[in-house]
Formats: sequence, C-alpha cells, structure tokens
Amino acid sequence: MPILLNKNVPFPDPSLADAEGLVAIGGDFSNRRLLAAYRKGIFPWTVDPIT
Repeated sequence: MPILLNKNVPFPDPSLADAEGLVAIGGDFSNRRLLAAYRKGIFPWTVDPIT
C-alpha cells in the first residue's frame, strides 16, 4: 500500500512499491523533495507527464 507523503514523511524504500511500481502519493515537486526521491531511485510522476 503506498505511503501518503506530507512535509514530515520521507520517501519509503522503493522495494516497498506495489505491483504497478507505486511507492507513495502526495507531496509536492519542490527541489528538496525531488532530490530526495531521485536519491532513492524514485522518479515522481503525475497524471500528466512533466515536461
């Protein structure tokens, strides 16, 4: 089950992803959050791809 992100919740381990690869939901696209995700091998996405 994906983790709901907020300002105080770090990204979970990518090995906890569900069958579709979903690790977490919520959060924002701040530089800090994106760098934290990339460091764990997580690549944030939205319903509409980011260009």
